Amino acid sequence: MPETFLILLAGGIMLAAAVSNPREVTLQWLRLGGITALSACGLAGFFFFRRDPVDRVMLQAILIGATAAAVLGQLAFVQIAWRRTQRFFSAIAFAVSVIAAAKLLGVADGLPMLLALVAVAGVAAMTGLTLMDMLLGHAYLTASKMTIAPFLRLNRGVAVAMLIRTVCAVVVTMLVQHWHPVEMLWGIQGLLIGTRWLVGLLVPAVFIYMAHDCIKRRSTQSATGILYVAGVLIFIGEIIALNLVSQTGLPF
Repeated sequence: MPETFLILLAGGIMLAAAVSNPREVTLQWLRLGGITALSACGLAGFFFFRRDPVDRVMLQAILIGATAAAVLGQLAFVQIAWRRTQRFFSAIAFAVSVIAAAKLLGVADGLPMLLALVAVAGVAAMTGLTLMDMLLGHAYLTASKMTIAPFLRLNRGVAVAMLIRTVCAVVVTMLVQHWHPVEMLWGIQGLLIGTRWLVGLLVPAVFIYMAHDCIKRRSTQSATGILYVAGVLIFIGEIIALNLVSQTGLPF
């Protein structure tokens, strides 16, 4: 599963670059996102090829490579300051990473591919947007000419992703469980489910709201610190969610 999480992290970072207005953020921030995403792709490939050869599928390797290629395209166009073109490659990298993760995850029998794609796309969005939101806060230490607008926009993106993830992880999951019950779900996975909901969704939601309030007050350093704590909790929650999707076939 490490390769699945890492390829989703790369895709989520690229999603942050795609949804941000390239005219409002610095090229250094976009470059940092590309380098971080490429590193995650490299680590995903490392863990993938450490698998037993019987468990490797050529399509999975191709999709990991395609994600890395799209990230390289983003980096290349950032270097020559083609901001709109890098945005296109960022969106492509996100889409391919989601498909790659759905193929890598090995979800339990019974989970439709559409729900699997929604689940892994949510993991990518939450982790990548939160990480890049925090790094954007750091960018204000040196980017004195950058307005507060991109920080607000990206933080709102994290909040929207959190809302969608909550609906998917709680409402949709319980509906699917009602229609197609998983035997001994609460007895076996109850502790992980509670941790996923509390640590991965409820507590970070409070921190994201606090960060938003700090950003509106132009207190970017405080917002960055809050987002750091929220990011740690979100990473924990999304890793647990991936495990639950794989074990139960429910879109946590």
